Amino acid sequence: MAAEIRVDTIKGRSGINTFSFKGDGFSFDQKVGIGTTLASDPVKVNNAGKIAVGVVTCHTIFAGIVTGPGAGVGIKTAGGVIGYGFTTLNFIGSGNTFATSGNTVDISIAGGGGGSGGSEVDTSVNGTTAVGVGSIAVATHRSASIRVQIDQGANYQVGRYLMIHDGTTVTVVEEAAIATNSMLGSFSGDINNSNAELKVTMVSSGIATVTTIIDKITI
Repeated sequence: MAAEIRVDTIKGRSGINTFSFKGDGFSFDQKVGIGTTLASDPVKVNNAGKIAVGVVTCHTIFAGIVTGPGAGVGIKTAGGVIGYGFTTLNFIGSGNTFATSGNTVDISIAGGGGGSGGSEVDTSVNGTTAVGVGSIAVATHRSASIRVQIDQGANYQVGRYLMIHDGTTVTVVEEAAIATNSMLGSFSGDINNSNAELKVTMVSSGIATVTTIIDKITI
């Protein structure tokens, strides 16, 4: 005759429950949860290593989904998995912004494509003599892609320029440039102390604002 198990009454049904056999009978453990740990061996701080991949619930660590071998955050990119179990993310550089909404953090990384990225820098210019409007360190950066906007009165110009140096000579090439009327200025390069400097020469005098965004490439 085959053995059979009969259950007349089960109390305390809230949560997810687990049956386990002990000796010649079975016991009923309440609110154990789903996981890879034994119902009779609950997860605590001193044996947190018992947690494996799966869904677990416990009071002393956290409730949720463990994404790898150990409690922590799993990180993925389009290029694949970076890793699991991180406890700190260190965002290097200035201009990064963060916004939280519930359990979600939106991260905006400053800068664009290329080496160290860049932020907008405004330079006031008044006259037709060449004036420096942005630079890169000769010792650490070989070249840069630079976006430049000029505002002068009701006239505007924008362009994209490539700058490179060999430690002695700076070469600047205009990739593209447009203006609302006539072109307002032209650009050249020079070594200024330990920097390769982008310079603007305005066509006409008058107060102008030159805004640059420099994307640098290291040596």
